[in-house]
Amino acid sequence: MGLAALFKPTLGLQDRVDFFKTLSSWLSSGGGRMSLSESVANTCDAFSHDEYKALKPKMDAIKGEVYSGQSTLYQCLAVSDLGFSRQEVAIIEAAEKSSQLRQSLPALVQALDIQSKSRRELTFKLAGPLTIGVILIIMTLGVLLVMMPLIVGPTIQRNESALATFPWLMRAYWYVSVWLSANLWFLFTLFGTPIILFVLRQTPLMRQSYQTFIMRWKVTRRLILSYNSVLVSYFMPALVRSGMPTYQVLEQLSECVSNPTLSAIIRHSSQLHEQGIRLSEALQGVPFRASFINAVKAGEATGSLAERISELQDNYLLDMERQMKVIVGTLKFVVMLILLPIFILSTYTALVAPIFALMEYK
Repeated sequence: MGLAALFKPTLGLQDRVDFFKTLSSWLSSGGGRMSLSESVANTCDAFSHDEYKALKPKMDAIKGEVYSGQSTLYQCLAVSDLGFSRQEVAIIEAAEKSSQLRQSLPALVQALDIQSKSRRELTFKLAGPLTIGVILIIMTLGVLLVMMPLIVGPTIQRNESALATFPWLMRAYWYVSVWLSANLWFLFTLFGTPIILFVLRQTPLMRQSYQTFIMRWKVTRRLILSYNSVLVSYFMPALVRSGMPTYQVLEQLSECVSNPTLSAIIRHSSQLHEQGIRLSEALQGVPFRASFINAVKAGEATGSLAERISELQDNYLLDMERQMKVIVGTLKFVVMLILLPIFILSTYTALVAPIFALMEYK
């Protein structure tokens, strides 16, 4: 199978976007006269070649099941082991049962596409300052743990009194270097603890503390709320247009958001709404901007919930971009205010230390 088997065992988020986009195109081709089985067969054939060659057996299974009428599309996607998420399958299921698949797929594609783009954009913007910060830390540690013992160490061993003639900055770096070399556990603790906490953040032991921290820190809280409000503004119309009851819309929406705290709030809202409380009242606990509840109220009053929520998408995207700039700006501030000056001092020490060392040997 070659590289295809290694790199495409399942469909990633962008691949699933392309899958549903292709399926939607086939369903709408010819004025919407193409049958579902033919559209699925054409889509599966498109995802059975080149880099998707390893997926051909699974795609053939979906095509065969749908074409024969033995299984519905959502059932095939659910058991395909291709990486389709619960909310994606739920939207397809509701749309199939209400005969709204042709109308619902474009909304699903749009929701998944914005989810993919948002993740990619956030990762790209954070990668720059984080990479620079890591490089500056590594270079500073290189000066302390490698250069100082290698260049200044022999000089001090030869003449201990020479240290008093060095600039105060070199002396400070030498003392820090000696202490770190004798206490490497400090470095492992300083840098290992955040990594361990990050890896274990979703374990039962750490999950609640981690969620409490990121939801209380102002910078991360705003970014989380803005990102998830964008997801809701795209996924909620897709779910509504699929034809499922609104309490089930909220239930499935709780699976779409990326934050467990928000997911629990929306799930509770679903339970309240199922018990007979109006949708706008059930969603009062969701900590989004007031425009979200106002749109829900307007949608309830006019019977156009999907349209009213869709109107929020552009504003919420702009807000998310602003919050991303804030958190990227915060990281850049930390790098420029703390790490960069330390790096400059380390560079100065690295340039001057060999000169003083040679002077002592003369």
